[in-house]
Amino acid sequence: MSLGQKNFSVEKVQYYKVNNIFSDPDESFRLSVEDFFGVLKDSIEKVQGNRIKAIMGIIKKYDNAIKKNNTLSNKYNRGVESDNGLGKQGIENTFLINNSEVWYMWSLVVGILPAMPWLIEYQKQQKIDKEIREKSFYSGEGANPEYYKPRITLGIKPGILLVLIGFIGSKIKLGEKPYFIEHGSVQKPKLFEILSENEISRVLNCYNEVIIN
Repeated sequence: MSLGQKNFSVEKVQYYKVNNIFSDPDESFRLSVEDFFGVLKDSIEKVQGNRIKAIMGIIKKYDNAIKKNNTLSNKYNRGVESDNGLGKQGIENTFLINNSEVWYMWSLVVGILPAMPWLIEYQKQQKIDKEIREKSFYSGEGANPEYYKPRITLGIKPGILLVLIGFIGSKIKLGEKPYFIEHGSVQKPKLFEILSENEISRVLNCYNEVIIN
């Protein structure tokens, strides 16, 4: 259990756009955006069915935006003051693959995707077993995780191949190029600048309905 869960998962929260925080209605406590997504990632296994793919996609979108900003911030910090004093400039290397993170991300998607039908059926079977234990009967739709079990490992080899391509390509240097970053342009993005209102609503509802229960 993360620190965020210990401190904040006892109450339902809402997002305050002005302050870029999550908090309860009377703001008796505050949950930073970083802690909110930390709790969400720590508890993602609680999300069931097709919903998990959508939530993971939103989390990935948020993570990518933060990583992009961190990369820009690091370039700015490495740079030197420009002659006109308007920003910082420097030289960066260019590689055959400049963003290996994308390849690693797709390797994860390719590796996991074939296993998703099994995971959905497995979660459904767990729910059925729980209801049978509690009520001694179950009258709903059945589940068959064993049918999808052979598919679990289908994405492993393609996923590994994508990792290797991303890694090797990121080591092949093609040249160098100058960059300039204006002062004041490197600022941590607000959540509403990264995600749509609908996406914020979906992760918020997921937190309130699933994670804290």
